[in-house]
Amino acid sequence: MPEPSHPAHPSMSINHSLMYSAALERAIDPNPPIVSPETSLEEVLALMSHVRSSCPLPSLTDSIQTNIWDSVRASCVLVLDGAPTVSEQLDAIRDTGKLPDRQDRILASKVGIFTERDIVKMTAAGVNLKTVKVSSVMTAPVVTLTESQSHDIFTILSVFRQHQIRHLPLIDHQGYILGILTPETIRQALQPVRLLTQLREVKDIMSPNVIQAPLNASVLELAKLMADRRVSCVVICQDAPETQTTYPPAKIPVGIVTERDLVQFQALQLDLGKMQAKDVMSSPLFSLSPQDSVWFAHEEMQRRRVRRLVVSSAEGYLLGLVSQTSLLQALHPTEMYGAIETLQEVVENRTKELQKANEQLQREIEERKRAEIALQKAHDNLQKLVEERTAELRATNAKLEQDIRDRQRVEAALRESEAQLRQQAHELESAMRSLQQTQFQLIQSEKMSSLGQLVAGVAHEINNPVNFIYGNLSHATQYIQDLLELIDLYQTHFNQNVPEIENKIEDIDLDFLVSDLPKMIASMQIGADRIRSIVLSLRNFSRLDEADRKRVDIHEGLDSTLLILQHRLKGHAGRREIVIVKEYGNLPKVDCYVGPLNQVFMNIITNAIDALEMGHSNNERSNGKALSKSPLSSIPATSPTIRIRTQVDEGDRITISIADNGPGMTETVRRRLFEPFFTTKPVGSATGLGLSISYQIVVEKHKGQLHCSSTPGYGTEFRIEIPPFQPHYEPPLFDAPSQNLPYHDS
Repeated sequence: MPEPSHPAHPSMSINHSLMYSAALERAIDPNPPIVSPETSLEEVLALMSHVRSSCPLPSLTDSIQTNIWDSVRASCVLVLDGAPTVSEQLDAIRDTGKLPDRQDRILASKVGIFTERDIVKMTAAGVNLKTVKVSSVMTAPVVTLTESQSHDIFTILSVFRQHQIRHLPLIDHQGYILGILTPETIRQALQPVRLLTQLREVKDIMSPNVIQAPLNASVLELAKLMADRRVSCVVICQDAPETQTTYPPAKIPVGIVTERDLVQFQALQLDLGKMQAKDVMSSPLFSLSPQDSVWFAHEEMQRRRVRRLVVSSAEGYLLGLVSQTSLLQALHPTEMYGAIETLQEVVENRTKELQKANEQLQREIEERKRAEIALQKAHDNLQKLVEERTAELRATNAKLEQDIRDRQRVEAALRESEAQLRQQAHELESAMRSLQQTQFQLIQSEKMSSLGQLVAGVAHEINNPVNFIYGNLSHATQYIQDLLELIDLYQTHFNQNVPEIENKIEDIDLDFLVSDLPKMIASMQIGADRIRSIVLSLRNFSRLDEADRKRVDIHEGLDSTLLILQHRLKGHAGRREIVIVKEYGNLPKVDCYVGPLNQVFMNIITNAIDALEMGHSNNERSNGKALSKSPLSSIPATSPTIRIRTQVDEGDRITISIADNGPGMTETVRRRLFEPFFTTKPVGSATGLGLSISYQIVVEKHKGQLHCSSTPGYGTEFRIEIPPFQPHYEPPLFDAPSQNLPYHDS
């Protein structure tokens, strides 16, 4: 008899009596409908709506058997290569009333299955069945059974429960299809015992969770309900009279629509969206009482030729549903017979074991008597040995105690040594951390000192000649203006034509000289102003004369940094000019270490320029494709942009945000950004200390926060948060506000 055959599930073996194997043979449908993979669903529906099961029941009379099986339509088709055409099978059904007997066996090497539930799912999804082939919607691979004499009906039921299926193809050891098994054929083949099934009532096996729908629900809605809830039927109900006050409100069942009904509707190509449940439901309903026996429910299903019955109360209210699946849970009286037979075997085996144990006990008693005599003799010998052994043990015990004391001293010395080693390791680790911290501070101090001295020296050397030029420009302008006025007076009042003068005027192009000389002086004035601004920015950036904290305008430090980096902002052959977007807020003067804080601005803005150099130069080399639009700025990503925003947040903390629309960075790089010596730039081009020192300046020196947010393709943003006053700092009673920005005391 059958044995499950599937790659993911090992075979099973249960030993039952021959009567169960005979029942299994009667439950096999040897001639299920079979179609080829290229068959359309429209033909499959036509075949399923005409085929009736041909499973034999030798124990029933011919009339009963015919009535039962004529009412059972095929609930599935097998999909196999080499299957006869649908038209051939339909012609045989019209001529003989059944499928044609197959002369050639069909291999089940690539078996698939298509069931009523699949039709319901496709109907609910609104699939046009005319345009779909069965190979694209069938279930494959399929759980199958290989014939074996060690299995019976209950093995098959176990396979159904294990895989949650309702159709089980049967194949022989050579891989040919023998038939198919379903819960319906198994229920018909079982011969329940009245005594056992009459002891159980319908309420013990019914399912109280019944899927319901109103009378005006469309058939398409019913199909979607079946597909969503994975049920084979929907009970159509109407509300109870208003005098009914139960909770939840009681429902009165008036009809039922099943999967098989939907198959018929699809085969007839009806418009399911326009059909209502009240027009197509099966009515009146055949119902059961909760107190009816399971045997009575079994007889009713056979007599009514249905696969499920509604359970109603005496008032006609819906209580539950009994299907052939739930009925099979109770119609297994042979299991109790098997349990009784097994119990009898256990009792017989136990009796034999007790007899053998009794005989063994008698032998053991005799052996015990002989052993007692030998034991007494051995006791005397043992007493003598114990005394000798006791003396040896005393000597050994004394030596062992001495060894224990020695070992305890060694362990105490080891524990002390281990504690010292741990203390030394802890001190060494602390020293390493302190050394690393000192190293960072020295690098920062040396860098700032060198930079400040260099900048201050350059500013001083430039400032002297620039001040000389700047101071004399105004006088030179006035002198030149006076000379031009004098020349104009000479030309007006001196009318004599002197050839030498006329030639000189022509040689020097006096008219052009008069118009161009003021412009030249104005250009020199602009250049001098520019040099003075750069010198002032260099002095503001270095702040060597301000070693302690000072209240300053943050915007001056930002503008000085941008002015120093102006040469890097200009465009060149590989990149457009970098756009600076200033969104300065209304900030008070901030108590801070000016030089270190300017160093933070320099490091972050320099990194932003480097990122834009890399991201936008690569972008322009790749046929001008733009990076993703940065969320940090409203400027398109094709324009390299740095946005600087300042504001006062909640808690009066000063926030400076520096964002770019460069290529961004990965989360792995962002997490390591503030580690000392970490850099993504080529070896030799960076030390990896800039952002680490910046973090130390903001967090440790100014008691603030330094955050970085970045996403690849969306740019990077650094956010500096510092308090307006540093700890232990007392602001002066009177402080002049910034010349451009009003001061707000926090």
